[in-house]
Amino acid sequence: MERVLHVVSTIGINSGVMSFLMSYYRNINRDKIQFDFLFWVDEDKSYAEEIRNLGGEVYKIQKPGFSRASLQSLLLFFKQNNQNHKIMHLHEVYLNMIVCPIARKYGFIHIISHCHTTKYSDKLINALRNRVLCLPLKSNVDAFFACSKDAGEFYYGKRLHKQGKIQIINNAIDCSKFSYDVKKRENIREKMKLNNKFVVGHVGRFNNQKNHEFLIDIFYEIHKKNNEAILLLVGLGPLEEKIKEKVRKKLPEKTVIFLGQINNINEILQGMDVFILPSLFEGLGIVLIEAQMSGLRCIASNTVPKEAQITENISFLSLELSAQIWANTVVSNTIESRYIDLKKIADAGFDIDVEAKKLVECYLGAI
Repeated sequence: MERVLHVVSTIGINSGVMSFLMSYYRNINRDKIQFDFLFWVDEDKSYAEEIRNLGGEVYKIQKPGFSRASLQSLLLFFKQNNQNHKIMHLHEVYLNMIVCPIARKYGFIHIISHCHTTKYSDKLINALRNRVLCLPLKSNVDAFFACSKDAGEFYYGKRLHKQGKIQIINNAIDCSKFSYDVKKRENIREKMKLNNKFVVGHVGRFNNQKNHEFLIDIFYEIHKKNNEAILLLVGLGPLEEKIKEKVRKKLPEKTVIFLGQINNINEILQGMDVFILPSLFEGLGIVLIEAQMSGLRCIASNTVPKEAQITENISFLSLELSAQIWANTVVSNTIESRYIDLKKIADAGFDIDVEAKKLVECYLGAI
């Protein structure tokens, strides 16, 4: 059995990268591959207990940087654990300049870079810094993973893509968990008192990337057309209070429901009628895959990679269009059936059972 060390900023349940990794971890052949995690940001709710129950280990260090204390923390970890791993899977790719040379020094023979987005950061200063830190990326790693073609070309360049050196690791999910179930839909709508409501939904962290301000403008226009409309918002984040304040000023009470961080997103999706993702940028948009698998009608910004389209029930709109045009698209497009052909999902590369086997082959083929 080989142990793979995943380098992530956090193991919190609010992390999209961790949601992706845990989906694979739960379905991977753990007799052949085990996951361990190196992180530095604490969260109130994390996957630590589940990771240990699955056979993995979690290691916390100081945030990698160029300070003496940070480097000592990193060196100490690799010195104490250099017999446990041969493969490092780096998800915080901007840290390659710091982490990779130390990993090499202590015996890692295969280092994977994995990009999950199409932007260095949504903050200008951080984006400039990360771009510089990523300059030696291609010389510091052995394999190039990406969540989509767009993300891969952004970080590694079009030449590597044309050479076939970028491995797309799809953000696959459990088909049986998300596939549409009319009984689940009835139960969740009854439980949440959503019967006879037109339920609009969104799942995403409250940050600039997810574009919640525009989402509220869209829903404002939807509600003018249908006063039985309800907006469900799933997630946490630094801009949550700002969005709540905008809702209070712009919309009637109880028309927008903030659900926070929940562990039954699959059930919540069943209860929705339409899903909106107006992101400023996305590496892929895994929640869009989950929404489509639930049979939902989806409206997304055209900044989302087209690889996220796995059904015909999706429209991509420009963020330059008005909130009113977005709202018109939402209310004028309905679907007769939410049944989804699961074979189509598998053929598109988003069935976790199939993709987990492929990832095992990637790891074992590298050593």
